[in-house]
Amino acid sequence: MIRFYFHPTPNPAKIALFLEEAALAYEVIPVDTAKGEQHAPSFRAINPNGKVLAIVDTDGPGGKEARVFDSTAILLYLAEKTGKFLGVPEDRTELLSWLMFLGTGLGPFSGQAV
Repeated sequence: MIRFYFHPTPNPAKIALFLEEAALAYEVIPVDTAKGEQHAPSFRAINPNGKVLAIVDTDGPGGKEARVFDSTAILLYLAEKTGKFLGVPEDRTELLSWLMFLGTGLGPFSGQAV
C-alpha cells in the first residue's frame, strides 16, 4: 500500500495521475500547508525538507517500508516498482531527459502560476 501525502498543487497531481493510471492501491493523506502541517515532526520524518509531497510504500524493496520524496524521484520509483511507463531500454535516455525537464523546469515554472 502506498501512503500518498498530498496537497492540491501541480507536483502532487503528477503522482496522483501515475497512481491512478498504474492502478496502484494507495491512501491519500492530506497535508494542509496553510496550517503548516508540512513542518510537523511526523511529516518531517517522511520528508526532511518539509515540502509536500511524499509517499511511504509499505511494501518497498525487500518488503521493507520505504519513503520517497520529490515528485521526480517518486515517479521514477513507482515506474521501476511497477514496470509501467518506462518504455523500452533504447528510449531510457529520452525518458529520463523529459522526466528531469518536467521536474526541474516545467514543474517549478508552472507552480509559480498558482
